[in-house]
Amino acid sequence: KLQKIGIESLKQVTKRYARKQNRWVKNRFLNRPGPSVPPVYGLEVSDVSKWEESVLEPALEIVQSFIQGHKPVAAPVKMPCNEMENKRSYHMCDLCDRIIIGDREWAAHIKSKSHLHQLKKRRRLDSDAATAIENQSISPDCDKELKEKGSPEQNEKELKPSV
Repeated sequence: KLQKIGIESLKQVTKRYARKQNRWVKNRFLNRPGPSVPPVYGLEVSDVSKWEESVLEPALEIVQSFIQGHKPVAAPVKMPCNEMENKRSYHMCDLCDRIIIGDREWAAHIKSKSHLHQLKKRRRLDSDAATAIENQSISPDCDKELKEKGSPEQNEKELKPSV
C-alpha cells in the first residue's frame, strides 16, 4: 500500500515538473524569443509505444541537419504574433526600477513573479503607513485640550457624585 502511494505521488510530481518545464520552454523560446534563441521543434510524444519512430528518429534527423549545416525537414514551432505590438516600445517600471523594451516583454513583466512581489510589498508598506497615520493623534494642541477637559467618561463620573 505504501509503495502504491509513493508511486502515485512520484507520478504527480513528475507531471507537475513536466508542465513547469513546458511552460518555461514556451515562455523562454516561443513567446519572447531573444536574438540568440535557436528554433524549437515539436515532436509527438503522447504514445510511448511509438517512441523510436515518433520522437527519437525525428530528433536525430533534426540534430544531424544542424550538425551538417542543412535546414531540417521538420518545421520549427511558431507562436502566433500580433502585428500591432511594438517590439521597440520603451517602458519604465518604477516599482521594480527596470526598463523594459517591447510590448510583449512589458506584458510579461507585469505578470512576472518578481513584479507581483514588489507590488505586494508596496501595498503592504502603503497600508502600514496609512495605519500609522490613523493611529497618530491629530495634533499636539488637541491632545492638550483633551487632557484639560478630560474624556467624556471622566466628565460623567465627575457629574454623578454632584447629583
